[in-house]
Amino acid sequence: MSPQGGKRSRTKRHQKLAALKAPTASSQVDGIRSKNKSRRLIGRSQIAVSGLDIRRINRRLKVLALVCASFFFLWVSLKVFAQADLWPLLAVPILLSAWFFYEVGVLVALALAALLLIQTSFDKSGPMMVALFTFTAIGLGLAWGQRRQKSMHRRVLRSSLTDSLTGLYNYGYFMEELEREIHRADRYGGSVTLVMFDVDHFKLFNDRFGHHAGNEALKAVAAMLKRQKRESDVVARFGGEEFVIVLPGDEAAGIETATRLRRAISQLKIPVGGGSTTEITVSAGVCCYPKGAASKQELLDRVDQLLYISKKSGRNRVSVAPEKQRLAVS
Repeated sequence: MSPQGGKRSRTKRHQKLAALKAPTASSQVDGIRSKNKSRRLIGRSQIAVSGLDIRRINRRLKVLALVCASFFFLWVSLKVFAQADLWPLLAVPILLSAWFFYEVGVLVALALAALLLIQTSFDKSGPMMVALFTFTAIGLGLAWGQRRQKSMHRRVLRSSLTDSLTGLYNYGYFMEELEREIHRADRYGGSVTLVMFDVDHFKLFNDRFGHHAGNEALKAVAAMLKRQKRESDVVARFGGEEFVIVLPGDEAAGIETATRLRRAISQLKIPVGGGSTTEITVSAGVCCYPKGAASKQELLDRVDQLLYISKKSGRNRVSVAPEKQRLAVS
């Protein structure tokens, strides 16, 4: 989605306002089915991730055992049985260490190989040491290449999880995190609260000051959200000028966070060119699972409806369930 993505249709939000009433028996059944499906999907993904970590650790342990075994084999061959022709096999532990343990592994393997050769008497120790350092140079080059590939992989992975303009998590990561938090609440008890923000009159802001200023406004809002959030909260760009926060906790924590952030954002000074600055405001909706919604999709729908209520009620405010509306309005 482009940084300046348009607002979603408000007609759809009009149609959803009736859903703010208590869920019917049918919707409760649908919510239970949706939660059961979410449990199965999340359980499978968590098993897959944990299995991947375990396999990676096991692979490294096996390589470490193989390196140790190769050094032991070479020690027995060279020191005990005086099989001098086997010394080129020192390349094996050095290159294995380079592939899996990078430069540190190469240097440790070099030290062990040099110690082994020093303790063994050979007629042509000079060429052997030259070959050993050649193996080391090749290993260091291999380790550098492996480390660079890992670094590139991490950058690609990070870019797939974050929004390029604001640096916040993107929509895909947000949906996964929301599902994980709902699964946690189902399994261990407790609540998860969703807060959705929308920049007020953002289209008019763009029309008046230009898209560059609009981008600066989005980045300023994102930076404020990151600074003010709690460590356990997850902040993401939902799309266009909409942002979301997933908070482990009840609705009271969501109301406090949303109100505090709304006030902080209203004090931002957005540069609009020519040395001038202007201010912006945001509207927000707050909804809690499982108290205010029976499934992830219902939670998203309800917080979207509450955000629309904030817009219709004058903007620059936070809306929650009707029984707590008075606590959130500025």
